[in-house]
Amino acid sequence: MTSFIDTHCHLDKLALSLPDALTQAKAAQVNKLLTISVDSESISFAAETAANHEEVYGALGIHPHDAGQYNDTIAEQIRGLANRTEIVAVGETGLDYHYMYAEKEVQQAAFTAQLQLAEELQLPIVLHSREAEDDTIELLHKYPPSRGGVAHSFTSSAKMAHQLVEMGWLLGVNGIVTFRNAQELRDTLKQVPLSHLILETDSPFLSPIPHRGKPNDPSRIPIVASFLADWLEIPIEQLAAETNENAQRLFAFS
Repeated sequence: MTSFIDTHCHLDKLALSLPDALTQAKAAQVNKLLTISVDSESISFAAETAANHEEVYGALGIHPHDAGQYNDTIAEQIRGLANRTEIVAVGETGLDYHYMYAEKEVQQAAFTAQLQLAEELQLPIVLHSREAEDDTIELLHKYPPSRGGVAHSFTSSAKMAHQLVEMGWLLGVNGIVTFRNAQELRDTLKQVPLSHLILETDSPFLSPIPHRGKPNDPSRIPIVASFLADWLEIPIEQLAAETNENAQRLFAFS
């Protein structure tokens, strides 16, 4: 039976209870989930949830919206948790120039610090980049994490996709790929080797069609997978197997 991995969800923000979300995910053959932190509170949640649920792993970091929170205390919090086998990445971190909840300089400083922390801890990066392609690529070249990373919820240009692939990075594909206004993204993904794609929900956000606008959850990974497999003209079993292998290679799930 085809199984899936949700490489990016926010289990602390779901409309469902955690037990219900995990039960529904299992019923949909979503057998591994990576819950992502964005601030100090969710760092604690991700670490605790990953420690208590065999199928859940954690990524620890500060989102660009909350970049002003990043400090030595946060760094020490991440260091203190990162030696656990269920903690598999630093992030979600990066740059977001769309909402500008934090100034560019603050975002860049927090991103740089987390890139350096990922290198210190020998963990991959979960990247958030929105309307900040040039600065993102510049910092990735300046402070390249040895373990690489994933550009989560990838919606950037074909140029950036090729730059990331050349660096050995993966692209995270979620419900956005099903949206009617996402033709440019779909065309870009056709140019990316399957060996550089992984699946995610970003739940509770970005529910795929036909659930767009409703709260998302990890059980909807098969919808994303089915749509993407059809678009790439490959069997869903192949898509699932290869994206799972890519996720395993990046995150080294135990």
